[in-house]
Amino acid sequence: MLTIRQIKFFISFLLLGGTGVLLLLYSPTLPTGKELKQQTFTLISDIRAAKKQEVINHFETIQKQAQAIATDQQMLELFSQIEQQPYNHDIEFEIDKQYVTRYSNFYDILFVNPSGLIFHSVKKETDFRANIFVSEAANKNLAKTLRNSGTDGFVEYEYYPPSAEAAAFFVVRIKRQDNHMGWFVLQCETNRLNTILSDRKELGRTGEIYLVNSDKLMLTESRFMGDSTILRQKVDTIAVKEALLSKEDTKIIHDYRGVNVFSSYESFELFGASWIIIVEIDEDEVISEYYKQHQDYFVQEFIAYLTTQDRTSKPLLSTEGFTRKNVAMNEFAKAEFPFYLATEGVSTCTAITISYPERFGNMVHISPTDEIYIDNSLTKYFLKTHYHNFISELLEKITYFDIYPYELRKIQFVITAIHTDSIEKAIDGILEHNVTLANIKFMYNPHAQNASLLLAPPQFNTAVVWNGKETTTEYANQTESLESILKKIIHYDV
Repeated sequence: MLTIRQIKFFISFLLLGGTGVLLLLYSPTLPTGKELKQQTFTLISDIRAAKKQEVINHFETIQKQAQAIATDQQMLELFSQIEQQPYNHDIEFEIDKQYVTRYSNFYDILFVNPSGLIFHSVKKETDFRANIFVSEAANKNLAKTLRNSGTDGFVEYEYYPPSAEAAAFFVVRIKRQDNHMGWFVLQCETNRLNTILSDRKELGRTGEIYLVNSDKLMLTESRFMGDSTILRQKVDTIAVKEALLSKEDTKIIHDYRGVNVFSSYESFELFGASWIIIVEIDEDEVISEYYKQHQDYFVQEFIAYLTTQDRTSKPLLSTEGFTRKNVAMNEFAKAEFPFYLATEGVSTCTAITISYPERFGNMVHISPTDEIYIDNSLTKYFLKTHYHNFISELLEKITYFDIYPYELRKIQFVITAIHTDSIEKAIDGILEHNVTLANIKFMYNPHAQNASLLLAPPQFNTAVVWNGKETTTEYANQTESLESILKKIIHYDV
């Protein structure tokens, strides 16, 4: 009997009129692994160049605004007035008005006299009316710059206690008839930087753009961390090390999370500060998106590859001491220690296990009335209550109750079948939930009559017993992921 996929294949052959066309349909000219890498590096390098220019443009703009305050006669007059008449509400109102209309790109403006007293500020934080040379910020770079230099300049981002966050500063010296009158200190926060770099068009679900300083500390927020990473997250990666040596390059590396990423990086100077801009995207996502673009081709290649694999039977691990939970057709169950899951008679059906090693496992035995078999909306309508979408149901439950979002990449999916009718839509259903091919395995044996599955603690490694003329046992942890197979198909590592 022909499978559903074989019928579709044959119809395509008839409609398109012959072997030559069929060969074109199922043997597309795909980019090689080398070309895929180069395309990805080109994309992220172009984004890096554009974002670096945005950062430079932003700081050049606010530098001009900062420098303009030195010749802003109204602000210079207000500087003198508020020093002589502190707490004068009319003067404060005029300062606030000037701040809003001309200097709102800055978080705050400090008015500092030559002895270091911050006699006025817009925000009136804990540095207001404090002497910066003896305050909680006395050992910070701003105080050192004011103490040691009479010139204008830029003070690099560092933690600034009065604001309880990272800050950089433009220092503008005030002179009157060659007499030093003090400084305007215009404070820059990191929010604008984050806004520029959080625009991640074309970088998908895992792409990010961030800045790192010469101490290897992040100057912007990580896309992946719950807490702030500014000046807290160290990035001691190959990208940072090479960029600090003035190298501009692209590589696949381990990022600060320990994840394989495509990385494009370079260092650049800005007002004497040395920064590194890095654009990265997870390798797993790049591979999975490539699969989606050429799905029909790769499904056929997966099947061909798995059909030819040698099967060496392994002894079935003992489940002594554990308690069995049976999973019948159109049922799913979850197990934690000391329970294990088992199902039998997987033939026209499909079994899927979803597990987190050493924590829990889920198993579902799916009949042909499920979403992974059905294309036709009319069929779904007539099936009514008999129709299911078990993959979505299970994944929604797991992601809501069992794991944090960042743990999704540790979940393992194993699809088991003796046929190929469900494989394409099963992969689709999993990928729709932000999972990648690196987390999916397809255990397939067209020579078996049916399969039985076990999923047992502590590892919750799927064991498949193939029943037929011969009985063999295989384990998911000894099977290649679909990402690994795809890489072989396109000669990714060559």
